[in-house]
Amino acid sequence: MWQPVEWVLALILNPAFHLMCLMFLAIGLVGLLEWLLPAHDIPSQHYGLNLCCAVVNGVAIAAATPFISAGTARVIQSVGLGLIDLRALGFDGVTGGLIAVVVGTLVLDFFQYWEHRAFHSSKILWQQHLLHHSDEYMNFTTAARHHPIEIFLVPVFVTIPMAVLFKLPPINIAALSLIPYAWDYVAHSNVRLGFGPFWWVLVSPNYHRIHHSIEPHHIDRNFAMWFPIWDIVFGTAVAPRPGECPGTGVAGESVQTLGQAYLQPLIGWRRMMLERLSSRARGSRAASDFDRQ
Repeated sequence: MWQPVEWVLALILNPAFHLMCLMFLAIGLVGLLEWLLPAHDIPSQHYGLNLCCAVVNGVAIAAATPFISAGTARVIQSVGLGLIDLRALGFDGVTGGLIAVVVGTLVLDFFQYWEHRAFHSSKILWQQHLLHHSDEYMNFTTAARHHPIEIFLVPVFVTIPMAVLFKLPPINIAALSLIPYAWDYVAHSNVRLGFGPFWWVLVSPNYHRIHHSIEPHHIDRNFAMWFPIWDIVFGTAVAPRPGECPGTGVAGESVQTLGQAYLQPLIGWRRMMLERLSSRARGSRAASDFDRQ
């Protein structure tokens, strides 16, 4: 009889639960800041699609997590775990825990940088990432505007390589995942917020807006999700100029419904296939005409 009560109490007293509550509180405060001090005016109905994506993706992830976890574990077990041991650095106490979060996130951001860059450089992968970039009113809910295919690719590009290469410090896993996750909503927020001469320390809304910018000179820049250092090292960093706040989106792309959102990559892949077949047909006809001459 008292088991449900004990379960609820155990949940409420769990530090990970406190951290999760703080994360959602932080996201809510970001939304409030957008409403009070928006960088660009956004139609209120525009938030609906992104919130629907968040709900549907959440259900899809919950349903697929056992299979993804099992597959990821199988690959890691067959390849090996943690060739480079970062635990030897020593992370004790509260300060050590915070440093561990930074180190873990820095490593995570390295792999996500290259995943993100691959999404942009490959025409095939770009089709499923296009949904995220097609938001012409970038705001904090854009952080949840991802196609499920993109979410399911994370183990391939990030989780498995990171686990195979590094043994991360023994920190609270919830902290490692939830703190950076919450900051992703801040980075996408529709506010004028940068860090001035310290833009290179942490990704700000001004910094990440350049990545989503429709300006030609901003295309394929600022891939990092948390630490601009990876953009600086690999030559893709663009420092936001004072007062710079470009529009966002992808020219010629407008997604209005959930159906359009989830069919978008399929339509893109079909168009690519038809173009390839048409190109081959033209090449065959040209070769045939040459042979007859």
